[in-house]
Amino acid sequence: MLSFLKSDSPEHFFNHVLDELRTASDKMSTLRLGEDMIATTVCRQAIKANDRLHELEVKKLLEDLFACDMPYCCPHGRPTLIQISYGELEKKFGRRG
Repeated sequence: MLSFLKSDSPEHFFNHVLDELRTASDKMSTLRLGEDMIATTVCRQAIKANDRLHELEVKKLLEDLFACDMPYCCPHGRPTLIQISYGELEKKFGRRG
Protein backbone atom coordinates (compact mmCIF):
# COMPACT_ATOMS: atom_id res chain seq x y z
CA MET A 1 0.00 0.00 0.00
CA LEU A 2 1.25 3.48 -0.81
CA SER A 3 1.57 5.33 2.49
CA PHE A 4 -0.46 8.35 1.34
CA LEU A 5 -3.41 6.30 0.01
CA LYS A 6 -6.08 4.43 1.87
CA SER A 7 -6.45 2.19 -1.19
CA ASP A 8 -4.40 -0.98 -1.50
CA SER A 9 -4.73 -0.74 -5.26
CA PRO A 10 -2.77 1.97 -7.07
CA GLU A 11 -4.47 0.78 -10.27
CA HIS A 12 -7.94 1.44 -8.80
CA PHE A 13 -6.79 4.85 -7.57
CA PHE A 14 -5.36 5.80 -10.99
CA ASN A 15 -8.52 4.61 -12.79
CA HIS A 16 -10.61 6.73 -10.41
CA VAL A 17 -8.50 9.81 -11.25
CA LEU A 18 -8.96 9.13 -14.97
CA ASP A 19 -12.73 8.74 -14.55
CA GLU A 20 -12.90 12.02 -12.64
CA LEU A 21 -10.96 13.80 -15.38
CA ARG A 22 -13.27 12.40 -18.08
CA THR A 23 -16.42 13.68 -16.37
CA ALA A 24 -15.06 17.05 -15.24
CA SER A 25 -16.27 20.40 -16.48
CA ASP A 26 -14.79 22.03 -19.58
CA LYS A 27 -14.66 25.41 -17.79
CA MET A 28 -10.99 24.99 -16.77
CA SER A 29 -7.87 24.62 -18.84
CA THR A 30 -6.83 21.00 -19.25
CA LEU A 31 -3.66 21.50 -17.21
CA ARG A 32 -5.41 23.27 -14.32
CA LEU A 33 -8.28 20.76 -14.38
CA GLY A 34 -5.83 17.88 -14.18
CA GLU A 35 -3.96 19.44 -11.26
CA ASP A 36 -7.18 20.17 -9.38
CA MET A 37 -8.66 16.71 -9.94
CA ILE A 38 -5.48 14.97 -8.83
CA ALA A 39 -5.20 17.18 -5.72
CA THR A 40 -8.85 16.54 -4.82
CA THR A 41 -8.60 12.79 -5.34
CA VAL A 42 -5.37 12.53 -3.36
CA CYS A 43 -6.89 14.55 -0.49
CA ARG A 44 -9.94 12.27 -0.39
CA GLN A 45 -7.70 9.22 -0.15
CA ALA A 46 -5.23 10.74 2.29
CA ILE A 47 -4.83 9.83 5.93
CA LYS A 48 -7.13 12.06 8.00
CA ALA A 49 -7.26 13.24 11.60
CA ASN A 50 -8.20 10.42 13.99
CA ASP A 51 -7.10 7.70 11.54
CA ARG A 52 -5.23 5.07 13.54
CA LEU A 53 -1.68 4.44 12.42
CA HIS A 54 0.96 2.06 13.70
CA GLU A 55 4.37 3.44 14.60
CA LEU A 56 5.98 2.09 11.42
CA GLU A 57 3.25 3.71 9.31
CA VAL A 58 3.90 7.07 10.99
CA LYS A 59 7.64 6.75 10.39
CA LYS A 60 7.09 5.84 6.72
CA LEU A 61 4.62 8.71 6.30
CA LEU A 62 7.16 11.21 7.69
CA GLU A 63 9.95 9.76 5.53
CA ASP A 64 7.71 10.12 2.46
CA LEU A 65 6.73 13.67 3.44
CA PHE A 66 10.33 14.82 3.80
CA ALA A 67 11.26 13.14 0.50
CA CYS A 68 8.79 15.44 -1.31
CA ASP A 69 9.97 18.47 -3.26
CA MET A 70 7.46 20.60 -1.31
CA PRO A 71 6.74 18.96 2.07
CA TYR A 72 5.29 22.10 3.65
CA CYS A 73 1.76 21.94 2.27
CA CYS A 74 -0.81 19.55 0.85
CA PRO A 75 -1.80 19.70 -2.85
CA HIS A 76 -4.49 22.27 -1.96
CA GLY A 77 -1.99 24.49 -0.15
CA ARG A 78 -2.89 23.69 3.46
CA PRO A 79 0.16 23.45 5.74
CA THR A 80 1.53 20.04 6.70
CA LEU A 81 4.05 21.54 9.13
CA ILE A 82 4.00 24.56 11.40
CA GLN A 83 6.69 26.13 13.53
CA ILE A 84 5.87 27.11 17.12
CA SER A 85 8.37 28.63 19.51
CA TYR A 86 8.92 27.14 22.92
CA GLY A 87 7.53 30.32 24.50
CA GLU A 88 4.37 30.03 22.40
CA LEU A 89 3.90 26.43 23.54
CA GLU A 90 4.30 27.49 27.16
CA LYS A 91 1.62 30.17 26.72
CA LYS A 92 -0.80 27.74 25.04
CA PHE A 93 -0.49 25.27 27.91
CA GLY A 94 -0.70 27.91 30.64
CA ARG A 95 2.86 27.40 31.85
CA ARG A 96 3.94 30.97 31.40
CA GLY A 97 2.46 34.24 32.54
